[in-house]
Amino acid sequence: ITSGVSRNGYMTMVASASIDLTAKLCKVTLNEDSSNQDSMDLDDAGNNEKKTNSKKQTDESMRYNILECAHLKGHAARLCSVAFHPTGKYVATTSFDHTWRLWDVETSNMTEGKELLLQDGHAREVYGVGFHPDGSLVATTDFGGVVQCWDLRTGQSACHFLGHAKRVICSEFSPNGFQLATAGDDGTIKIWDLRRRRPSASIPAHTNIITELKFAHSSSSQSGEFLASSSFDGTGKIWSTRDWKLLSTLQGHEGKVMGIDILDSDSCSVVTCGYDKTLKLWK
Repeated sequence: ITSGVSRNGYMTMVASASIDLTAKLCKVTLNEDSSNQDSMDLDDAGNNEKKTNSKKQTDESMRYNILECAHLKGHAARLCSVAFHPTGKYVATTSFDHTWRLWDVETSNMTEGKELLLQDGHAREVYGVGFHPDGSLVATTDFGGVVQCWDLRTGQSACHFLGHAKRVICSEFSPNGFQLATAGDDGTIKIWDLRRRRPSASIPAHTNIITELKFAHSSSSQSGEFLASSSFDGTGKIWSTRDWKLLSTLQGHEGKVMGIDILDSDSCSVVTCGYDKTLKLWK
């Protein structure tokens, strides 16, 4: 599951991909009635103390409205990943049917998803997907160890990279725009130079499958300074993008770490989720 913020800043669009061959788009908005009630509760602090715990929990659950707005159908096998275009206008999906597709967010609806591009250039199951910061390129990865970069202006392959020994699960463009990070089953993070179209670094990062990669995209001066990785080996790790050396190992989950992200804040906090059904925040 992935999410992106719409242009108006008041609504979040969430996309999910499933083994049922479909993806769904949902709008998440703040419940205005809940906001007004919060204000009244603050004005009437004395009465607020008399509310029961169950009532508080109910109010909290109604704070947001979640509305399913589009159902994306077309893939012939289970879906793997979804990613929003930097503009928020498009969403990409990958699938075991060896294809990836680009959908129009604004014109898709519950009856029909507006498919803009169907690309079948992979010979194996397609898993990872990620957009270039300027929105001109999209990177997809497959179970054959191939990384493809596509030019969205033409719909054609711009370049491809070979080097992973096993399946490639994830891809992530650096905020600087000229580096691409990929990882997967072999436990290695590969850094590809998009200008020279060749590998610039190979990091023996984990002892098991790497599940996710995330660059720091903070609006602060630390944007692009760090790369975070999560793995089935039970750890998350933070790497310096200057020399690709390990800065920190995050240990605390009991079992596989399924995802990781760097929060968009000056403190560059890290959040991880694990197979142990916990979410952890690291500072």
